[in-house]
Amino acid sequence: MFPLIPAGMSPWWYFICVGLSVLIMAVGKGGFGGGGIGILAIPLMALVLGARQMLGVMLIVLILCDLLANLFYLRDYDVPRLKWMVLGGLIGIGVGTIIFWQLRGIPPAMFGRITGLLVGVLCLLIVLLQCYRLMGGKVPTLPPHPASGVAVGVVAGTLSTLNHAAGPVTTLYLLQEKLEKRKLVGTMLLYTLIGNIAKLPTFLLLTMPDGRTLIDAAVVRDCLWFLPLIPLGILGGVWMNRRVPEKPFIVIMYIATAVVAGQMIWKSIQ
Repeated sequence: MFPLIPAGMSPWWYFICVGLSVLIMAVGKGGFGGGGIGILAIPLMALVLGARQMLGVMLIVLILCDLLANLFYLRDYDVPRLKWMVLGGLIGIGVGTIIFWQLRGIPPAMFGRITGLLVGVLCLLIVLLQCYRLMGGKVPTLPPHPASGVAVGVVAGTLSTLNHAAGPVTTLYLLQEKLEKRKLVGTMLLYTLIGNIAKLPTFLLLTMPDGRTLIDAAVVRDCLWFLPLIPLGILGGVWMNRRVPEKPFIVIMYIATAVVAGQMIWKSIQ
């Protein structure tokens, strides 16, 4: 039942990277950093697992994080906006599934390189967007209309299917809607829980070029060792949300994400 550690990799390095990834994602789901700090968890975990294995492991982690985090934000939802975002999210998941389907015919090694490049580039672009916003840059706003919620949902659903990095997109949209902080976090958490559960059929049933699905027995085995970190991270995120200044911490997380995503991109194009 030990996790499958890649040949030649230090077990300590493996457990540190995956453990930190799970903790960071759980802290973000607990409400600290608006959930945006979780972006670091994606390329960090992919460093030791590879992008393909990371996608499956991270989906299990995300669903469990969302289930626990939602307990702290029960009834803190903006239902009118949520329903249109969910509609768009389901469409976006369909788009992401079609992209994966189109990649099924390529050799497994090429699939791994393309997936790694895709994850790295998307993470880096999101970090650049967030840094631009933190430095005072004006991000274009959407009109207050149900179509805006659907459009955001489509983009977020597609990104989420391809690399689990939809959090900053939904956060930016809900921030422009000027929701109260708890309602913003609660709405985002319920949206991601519904979306992540909706991704399960794709991850369980769609066969990748190596003949495996994105979630199989090996992925579940790799998850088991890190599940106890999820409640610790959620509780830590709830505590930090009330007591720790967010901006300096977020800046450090984004710098680290840019470095790790850049390394992923470099590794994929070599």
